[in-house]
Amino acid sequence: MKILVIGNGFIASPIIQKLESEGHQLLIYSRTLKNEISSRQILGDIFSFEDFAKTLSWEPQVIIHTAWVTTHGLYVNDQVNYKFAQFSADLARRIVSSNVNHLVVLGSGSEYGTQSEACSAGITKLNPENLYAKQKVFAFNSVREILSSSTVRLTWARIFHPYGPGQDKKRLIPYMIHTLKNAEQIRLDDTSSVLDWVSTRDIASAISWILRNDTPTEVDIGTTVGFTNIELLKRLLEPEPLLKAAITSGLLL
Repeated sequence: MKILVIGNGFIASPIIQKLESEGHQLLIYSRTLKNEISSRQILGDIFSFEDFAKTLSWEPQVIIHTAWVTTHGLYVNDQVNYKFAQFSADLARRIVSSNVNHLVVLGSGSEYGTQSEACSAGITKLNPENLYAKQKVFAFNSVREILSSSTVRLTWARIFHPYGPGQDKKRLIPYMIHTLKNAEQIRLDDTSSVLDWVSTRDIASAISWILRNDTPTEVDIGTTVGFTNIELLKRLLEPEPLLKAAITSGLLL
């Protein structure tokens, strides 16, 4: 298939590598170029929409939209969330009259907000609690409505708590690994929330599966198995003597 991938971040990169390995013809549109990507790359800004729209002349069959603000410590209330939501709606409007037959957008588990039970796509009521989540939900509703009268298939794939190579070092798992290796104190602001962690490798496999199979419009990509941050430490790093030493010596706070 001819697949246009928007973005090449730490979630998008494994998706690109997976689809490349399967022999798909890819075009990558992003603000940066990456040497490890063998497919053709175009440098550009999605907020210059007409410049971005020129990529549609390549006539992709599928578009995978992974771009959104993720800057650690800022993304939750960053005003640029409005611009990403608007781009998503503009993209949907433009492809209605194109040769695109499938639009895949990466949503977020945060769209569900605080829930007392495991979430189920298409059933659990969305309950966004911050600007980031609210604009994700706004984008979902806008894109779904725009495409509802077209033949373009929409998959809104909600990613829960991703981790993997290339992730911002300030994020939880890279931070924990770094501090343990350097015998530094680990300070956890949240020890009670139960979070569903999923690797970027598994996210890539899920996207590949979605492209090959019929799925509902709303899809959750997670494990349905949650851990507190302390449980996560034990689960991921318990075989390492360093973790045991950190717990017994009081490095884990």
